[in-house]
Amino acid sequence: MKISILGSGSLGNSIFIESDTVKLLIDAGFSCKKTEEKLKEIDEKLGDIDGILITHEHGDHIIGAGIISRKYGIPIFITRESYKKVEMKLGKIEPENLNFISGNFKIKKLNIEPFDVMHDAERTLGFLLINSYGKKIAVSTDIGYVDNTVKEKFKEVDIMVIESNYDYQMLMNCSYPWDLKERVKGRNGHLSNGSAGKFICEVYSKKLKKVYLAHVSKDSNDYSLVMNSITEELKRNEIELHVEIATQDKVTPLYKI
Repeated sequence: MKISILGSGSLGNSIFIESDTVKLLIDAGFSCKKTEEKLKEIDEKLGDIDGILITHEHGDHIIGAGIISRKYGIPIFITRESYKKVEMKLGKIEPENLNFISGNFKIKKLNIEPFDVMHDAERTLGFLLINSYGKKIAVSTDIGYVDNTVKEKFKEVDIMVIESNYDYQMLMNCSYPWDLKERVKGRNGHLSNGSAGKFICEVYSKKLKKVYLAHVSKDSNDYSLVMNSITEELKRNEIELHVEIATQDKVTPLYKI
């Protein structure tokens, strides 16, 4: 399996994953042109993408999906709930390229297990991808609270992508209005650095090779705070692990397991 985070944050999110001859994007939160440019950095092309998996309907996850699908004939996989909210924004999608997620499914030999997560969208999904060799990648970039379903999906994975959105003190002291602060730190908002660190340690297994920390806030967090918080939690639990922050503007190097 191969993975690269094309960018993650409030201004756009997209992840490239390749396995079993399948090439996917999880979310398309950048323009078509920007996505083409980002894929070029890892020597990939939009024309080779087999599908776009949509986690939820917020603009920083779907803004490029419609035009990319139309230009390259790429299938979109989305819940009916999310599609109803953004049908006009996505524009016309050819019927054969519009797939509604209702349970586990396969693209060629790659098994995809969607799971519901708590976030303030009409419906938000995480994804567990399992290839024919049993390698697993779990992804949840927008999540306010980790429930038992999420914990189960992230157990015994090889790579995990998890949100580490805010530092509690920075959130409380930033310029956000109080209702926004309440939303961010609520069960349907986003995951804090501290909660992300505890979650990683809770689901850790020796199979886990790499963790990507995603959707870091530019207003209520800092990359150094993220790394310090996570590494301190790992040390407390005597865990050695390769951790990388997915930034808004930089494409992460293609990582292979």
